[in-house]
Amino acid sequence: MNRPNAWEKDAARVTSEVARRAIRRLDFLEWVILAAAVALSIGGGALVAWILAGSSSGNFRVVWMITSALLFIVPGVIVFARIKRDERREARGSDDG
Repeated sequence: MNRPNAWEKDAARVTSEVARRAIRRLDFLEWVILAAAVALSIGGGALVAWILAGSSSGNFRVVWMITSALLFIVPGVIVFARIKRDERREARGSDDG
């Protein structure tokens, strides 16, 4: 196999820089999406608590905290379960081939 020439080394360096930049942007986007999910679960929890307990009830805050946590945790657990199921299915599929 031939040694890489200067052009190939430069192309590999530039590609590596572009990939690192894309990874940083995706990491930032991931944090933005997570923050939006938290905000939506807090807002949705407040709405559900208001419907269930009413705004004047002393239990409003407790119901709000519980429903907000449930609105954040339950979808997350569902997503993680689907990811694990897909990983197991993919691992079984690659064993057959």
